[in-house]
Amino acid sequence: MPQIVSESILIPHDTLRDFACQCLERIGLTSEDAFLVADSLVESNLRGIDSHGIARLPHYLNRIRQGSINPRPQITFSATGAAIGRVDGDHGLGQLVMERATREALSLAKDAGAGWVAVENSSHCGALAYYGLQIARAGMIGFVFTHSDSMVVPHAARKAFCGTNPICLTAPGAEGSTLCLDMATSVVPWNTITNAAIEGVPIPPTWAVNAEGQPTTNPGDVRAVRPSGDYKGSGLGLMIDVLCSFLLGSPFGPHIPAMYGDASKRRHLGGLVGAIDVSRFRDIQTFRTAVQELCHEWNAQVAVDPETPVLYPGQPEENTRRQRLELGIPVGIHLCDTFREIAGQFDVPWPLPAI
Repeated sequence: MPQIVSESILIPHDTLRDFACQCLERIGLTSEDAFLVADSLVESNLRGIDSHGIARLPHYLNRIRQGSINPRPQITFSATGAAIGRVDGDHGLGQLVMERATREALSLAKDAGAGWVAVENSSHCGALAYYGLQIARAGMIGFVFTHSDSMVVPHAARKAFCGTNPICLTAPGAEGSTLCLDMATSVVPWNTITNAAIEGVPIPPTWAVNAEGQPTTNPGDVRAVRPSGDYKGSGLGLMIDVLCSFLLGSPFGPHIPAMYGDASKRRHLGGLVGAIDVSRFRDIQTFRTAVQELCHEWNAQVAVDPETPVLYPGQPEENTRRQRLELGIPVGIHLCDTFREIAGQFDVPWPLPAI
């Protein structure tokens, strides 16, 4: 996934997770919930998905302050059939809501062979891989969808309509060869543009458009990002809105309160989580081995550029995770300034001195 390049500081992942966890506890989350949210953010950074990492913490804290996110939601689940159910997130942090939906989908799948859970009254839930990989670790095939407010210009249009509406598909493999496709249906997530604006760096002209629908390299002028694959990503994003909105009557696209709009407005986001129990079709170890062999054959393809090997979905993120576990997570210097201010507000330690 494309990310920005800016002046940054390497910080150990556990240091960032502890900082986020303490801030979230200070604003009202239970220690268990705070850890889950902080862990999801830092895991995104470890996997190189900085758009959905620790940079979103200030946004979450602000929305909790403004009342649009409930720090202690009463999340409820109700089964509506042998293999389907619904989760009401009570406007809690999306990580808590989607993790609950994931657990319920797994439980349904263990009993029925497959489980599908629709989500309502949620908020931004971070990278979907966090939930898809949980399903894969349970030996199941995972499907995770969510949506957002208008951020993506439809193919051939001038103004945004759907959100970046991501999709995550996972399949368990043997010995670190699990497949994980986690992608926005836009060229880049909106939060990549947001990160560029925070650090004051330009973006490629192929990413986004301004108010006139023209390409721009200034993140401050962006009014919409482009769909991935033109009409293909545009159509896929629209269908994901149907999955996340219409099953439970959640708002869609232009009718969802903006993520970076009025922070006091609840967003009523939806989602859909599915799990298929592989063992209902064939032996799970045989399946894992088959996925591993598929990955080996994929990697063995001759690359156009020897410096750019052919990697399977999820492999670039796993490679980045190993590197960042050892070296630390790069955090932009301007974001570090913001964290230093937050540390003072919440009376929690920030590990770096002022630059």
